[in-house]
Order: sequence, then C-alpha cells, then structure tokens
Amino acid sequence: MIEDQKVNSHTKNPEGLLSRRLFFRQSGAALLTTTLLSACGKLADDISPEGETTKPDEVVVPERDKTLAFFGDSLTIGAGGTAPYGNMVGAALAGRPVVSDGIVGQVASRIAVRQGGVPLKISIEGNKLDSIKPIKITKLSNLFLSTPSRNEEYSRIGAIQGVRCTIRRMPSGSEGEGYTLTPTTVSVIDIPEDSEFVLEDAAKLRTATQILWYGRNNIGKPGAEEEILSSLESSIAYIEAPARYIVLGVLTEADENKGSDNYKQVVAINEKLAAKYGDAYVKMTPPTDAEMAVISYKPTPEDLTDLENLNFPRGMRADIKTDDIHLNDKGYQIVANRVIEKLKALKY
Repeated sequence: MIEDQKVNSHTKNPEGLLSRRLFFRQSGAALLTTTLLSACGKLADDISPEGETTKPDEVVVPERDKTLAFFGDSLTIGAGGTAPYGNMVGAALAGRPVVSDGIVGQVASRIAVRQGGVPLKISIEGNKLDSIKPIKITKLSNLFLSTPSRNEEYSRIGAIQGVRCTIRRMPSGSEGEGYTLTPTTVSVIDIPEDSEFVLEDAAKLRTATQILWYGRNNIGKPGAEEEILSSLESSIAYIEAPARYIVLGVLTEADENKGSDNYKQVVAINEKLAAKYGDAYVKMTPPTDAEMAVISYKPTPEDLTDLENLNFPRGMRADIKTDDIHLNDKGYQIVANRVIEKLKALKY
C-alpha cells in the first residue's frame, strides 16, 4: 500500500465520516474539460509586466491569459446537475476558455496538489525508469488522485527529472489501490527517492484566473479548518503574479441546518475565508429573493423552510433523499451568477 504523507499532518482518517449517500449516483467521477478553446495556445503565456521591447519607444505588453480554471471536488464538476458550473460562467463571458478540474470526494489538500500549489513527490520501484514500461510507485507525498467514493482509474501527465510521464491511479484490487508511472518515450534514467513530479496542466494554468472551491469534504473531520486554509494559501501562492483568483465558501449539506455542529463549523471556516480573502471571496449563503428572481425561481413552502434554516432550498438541490451535498442546475446557476458578478467586479 502506498504511503500517503498528508499536507496536514493533524488530519486523521481523511476518508472517514463520509456519508454513503453523499454523492449523486449519476455524478461524474472526474472531469478535466476545456471549452471555448480558441485561445488554448495561450494557457502558458508569460504575463511579465515588463513586456517585450520592439522599438526604443515602443513596449508591447503580452495579452493576459483569458482562461478561467475551476479547481475543486464534485461540486466543481457539477455533480447533481448536467454540466460543470464553470460552463455557465463561460457562457456568460464571451471568449473565455474554461477548464474544470474536479474529483469527487476529495479533501482540500488533494485538490491543492492537482492545482499545483502543493508539490507532489514520488518514489518508484527500483528508483529507475525502464524503457516505456509502467513502474510501480512505492510512495506518494499525497494520494492526489484518490477518492473514497469511486473505484476507477484516473491519470495526470507531468514530468519527473525532465522526463514526460503519466501517473495513473489504478482501481482498488486485492492489495488496495495502486499508482504507476509510465514514460511517454523510451527512457532509462535514475529517479531518486522523493523526486518532484511537476503536473503539466497545473503548470500551464498558473497564468489563468482561478476559481477555487475547496473544503466540502473536510467538514466533520479533524483538522478541517487548518487543512482548508493552508491548502488555499499554497494554491494562491502558486498562481503567477499578478495572481487573479476567487475563493468560494464551503457549502452546507442539505441537513446541516443552523445550530448543528457541522453548520457551526462551516460558518466558522467561511468567516475566516471572508476575512482573509475579502473582495476575492464568494459567499455560499442561501440565495436571496433577488438572486432567485434573476433565474425566475419561485420557492415552495418546503424551500422557504430550508431558507429559514439558512440553507439552500431543496428545489435547488439534487434529490435530497439520495444526495446530501450537491446542487442541481438551478443551484449551480446561483453559484455561477455570483462568480460572474465577482469576476466583473474585480475586472478579471
């Protein structure tokens, strides 16, 4: 079994306490989608403020990356709805390529590794690449592709010691889940223990405007607040300056009404996020009358009860009988509209 060295050493049993009905049965396991890719070649553009001098009296400043990169868990990929909420944002903002990267069930520290803010270090069997054969990974600093709710394969491309490779998370077998490393070209090279694996997509998206929705799967676990705050801090530090980012608050579950322990934990964390990130913070409080009117939504009596309990109305949720967490398209539209408004206000 691969050793998992957590970003937050105080977090115990990171997969525990997850409700079996947590995830909508039809939710996507993982999604890395790119839409509106007319500007995909600009994902790795340099945004150096000095620009490129072409004449003594003329300075050409490179056009900033217009990509919107959404990082998170199943909420980011729109589980419970029909598409990632980032698609709704992209549809409202012409000419903005959209990338949505989420894996269901993941805690903040794992998302931060996929985003690139927390370095990934690995060790492989025999400490050496051998041709193009898959090599077993014996140690990972973070099980960044693992999820307690899905038993299927995920992969990411990156580089280790200058060699382009694919890391693949294999479904659980008799010995538990496993990770492999496969070079994309014939390579025979020593790989020292705890070598850094640089994720290709994360590096390309450093210049993008990033929308970070971390923490839902930390709620109810030890060290939740510390892990969420530290993971976000690392992720934001990784974004290329001048960093353009938005932080979304933690969403309450359908049964986490005011007064419950988890509700209090969510509120405490969101208050710290709001204080720390100020104008870059997007609240996850229940929709207002004005917000519901914008999408022509009329709350039912049951919805009004939910709103009184300071929760998203059940009419904006996936089926609450089988899914505690996720929203439906109406709920995601509320989130998307808040993000759109924030992007415009910050001139991102």
